[in-house]
Amino acid sequence: MVFTGVALTGATVDEHVRTAVAAEQCGYETAWMAEVFGPDAISVLAASAVATSRIRLATGIVSTYVRSPYLAAMSFHSLADLSGGRVIAGFGTSTPVIVEGWHGLPFPSPLRATREFVDLFRRLMAGERVKADGIYKIRGVSLRGPAVGSPIPVYLGALNDGMLRLAAQVADGVILNFPTLSYARHALEVLHDARERAGRAAADLRIIGNFRTGVGEADALANVMRSELITYLLAPVYQRVFTADGWGAEVERTANAWASGDRAGAVSGISPDFVHAHSVLGPEDEVKARIREFLALGLDQAVLFPVVTPGEAVKDRQLELVRTLGPR
Repeated sequence: MVFTGVALTGATVDEHVRTAVAAEQCGYETAWMAEVFGPDAISVLAASAVATSRIRLATGIVSTYVRSPYLAAMSFHSLADLSGGRVIAGFGTSTPVIVEGWHGLPFPSPLRATREFVDLFRRLMAGERVKADGIYKIRGVSLRGPAVGSPIPVYLGALNDGMLRLAAQVADGVILNFPTLSYARHALEVLHDARERAGRAAADLRIIGNFRTGVGEADALANVMRSELITYLLAPVYQRVFTADGWGAEVERTANAWASGDRAGAVSGISPDFVHAHSVLGPEDEVKARIREFLALGLDQAVLFPVVTPGEAVKDRQLELVRTLGPR
């Protein structure tokens, strides 16, 4: 097996659920739902919980800043109830553009806020009556008992070394997004060191990699990836990670082209090397070989983010890719 997790895809809730059902039929262990500008993750996973019976349903990720710990606990408590405990709570800070610009909410210190959020979320999910006077001021509240399947695993999306260390200390898993081989090696070193310093065993922390993956003609698929990668190349938090990973010239060239108004040139100018390093595209055997390289480094699970070219029957082709690369 290469991929054992899959990202839910589609334009509608029904299309996302179709992916979850197909993934379960193909033997995937987990189905992951991101939350950016499409359907909200909780609604999609609730519908998927009703339509499936085995696959674990995970957020990958929802922002810690757009839901209070109590609202998040209520939502995941309900998801656990609907699914019989088949839930993974994947959180991350997201970015100031999304949190402040789209939601109109504050973006406090990420490390402190995340640490507090995880602690409060876990206590609420366990049925504890909670009071807090930190970033999240809670005057005393509890849910109606522990969630089904408690304790629900908490995973953190992590990019920089500070968040990687925090995840190794307090989370059950960590999610790496757009990992290159060099970045994955570095992240694993940071995670293992921080985990050992925290006195935790290797089995206490699962490490997940998200891989944008397409099978077919690599150049056509690379153009699809450029349209996605531009968003990340312009985000300061990703710019810092890409630069630390050796892609500083690429970041600067892309940002300068965008700032000058040459937006088409900024997208088309993303180099083939950058696309190749941050995605897995090409013939099926080459795709599987690349993912095995990452798993050999020590990742516990590879999550498939299907990449297909635009045109007719996009959803059908995404589902076919899910089936092609599935465990069965």
